Amino acid sequence: MRENILINKIIKEKSESRMTELLLIISGAVFLGMTARISIMLPFTPVPITGQTFGVLMIGLVYGRKLGLKTIGSYLAAGMAGLPFFSTAGSGVLFLKPTGGYLIGYVFMVLICGYLTEKGWGKSYIKTFGIMLLAETAMYLCGMIHLSFFVKANVLEMGLYPFVIGDLIKMSLVTFSVPSIWKAVDFFKK
Repeated sequence: MRENILINKIIKEKSESRMTELLLIISGAVFLGMTARISIMLPFTPVPITGQTFGVLMIGLVYGRKLGLKTIGSYLAAGMAGLPFFSTAGSGVLFLKPTGGYLIGYVFMVLICGYLTEKGWGKSYIKTFGIMLLAETAMYLCGMIHLSFFVKANVLEMGLYPFVIGDLIKMSLVTFSVPSIWKAVDFFKK
């Protein structure tokens, strides 16, 4: 399994240093916080267009399940504690905000991406795209179920349809990037 986690190929460290893991978690959480700052508010929905899904997919596919979950957990904890890591203003309990379900959905995204990448799916362009379709579906289910408690209008029109094209673009970028990085790492590690 460990040989199918990209970060383990990039950082070839036999000792599994706790400091290295901590630095990866912190840098991953900061990366997610930065992708959240790429945000466009839409006038008809409380859910913004953000770069977060790109970041979460990359974390899941590069870090794998365990390190990815630690990173997402740290990101969510830091955001709830008040660091400017979420796209919408403020911190606090995730369940009190309309976008909280999407943030919780990130946990499932990382689980799906990490698990399937550990099975070797992250090296193929087609399988990587398939992984992300499953992960995005899980995130949207969590997000729209939670959003339905806050809005009276059609949840699909407010929580899914406006984001499909952007997410397909982000998924295409990740689909091209991750397997290409695998190929480059395998080439240079020979």
